[in-house]
Amino acid sequence: MERPNHLNVGDTSATSKAGSIAIVVGIHIAVILGLVAALNQGAILKQLQEIKATVDTPTEKPKPPPPPPPDLVKPPPPVAIVPVFQVAAPPPAPVTVKPPPPPAPPPKAVVAASDPLRPIMRTHTVPPYPPISVRLNESGTTLMEVHIATSGSVDDCKILNSSSSERLDTAACDYVKRVWRWQPPTNQGQPVAVSTRVSVKWDLKDAK
Repeated sequence: MERPNHLNVGDTSATSKAGSIAIVVGIHIAVILGLVAALNQGAILKQLQEIKATVDTPTEKPKPPPPPPPDLVKPPPPVAIVPVFQVAAPPPAPVTVKPPPPPAPPPKAVVAASDPLRPIMRTHTVPPYPPISVRLNESGTTLMEVHIATSGSVDDCKILNSSSSERLDTAACDYVKRVWRWQPPTNQGQPVAVSTRVSVKWDLKDAK
């Protein structure tokens, strides 16, 4: 009978044990490499995320400064435009040539008298009041210069001071020339013409 070979059996166990250790070591190495790879992958992913975050984040461009405000020029004050109207000048009025006034009558000669002028008092009455002057309440005093002819009547009358009413002045002159009489003065027995001043007072009391 052949003797069993213990040496071969021992070699086989040792080989088996070495293989198991090798396998365990390989597994540990694989795990370590896996962990290292996982760690490296996480770092890479983190770096990629940072890069992505950096790329994805839009960068704000600085805004340009606002343009300077325009120069405010004060507008000129409004100027009122006044329309110019041309008014046609009226035609010149026709020139009316007035005839020269008639020459004044020569002054009546007054001869010095030897006796004074005497009024005939019964004729020196108050003139009647013009009805229109009564309605208009006209009053005043008319001062006149009258010329007395040699007959003693008045042949001329001139207003020296008006009563403020032409109507009353005219009535006074007309009445004195028509009614009033004088005894003319005489010169060497002959009557002479003279001038004198008389007045008529217009009072509304006399008109009633």
